[in-house]
Amino acid sequence: MAEVPLTEEEIAIIRFVVERYRRAMLFEIANTDSHELRAHLRAREDLLETLVKKLDSYLPSGEEQSEA
Repeated sequence: MAEVPLTEEEIAIIRFVVERYRRAMLFEIANTDSHELRAHLRAREDLLETLVKKLDSYLPSGEEQSEA
């Protein structure tokens, strides 16, 4: 696994921000009538979910659940 030049605290904060944005995006997806826009947002949300999981892998077990 590659090293990330960030502290655990920095990773936790980035993860928190990304997760908050991802949750807001889920709300936007649910309230979007346009199929094309919904598909675009869903793809972006999937990418953010993957990013959150990657960030979690750099944190000690259990820390990813904490709210920064």
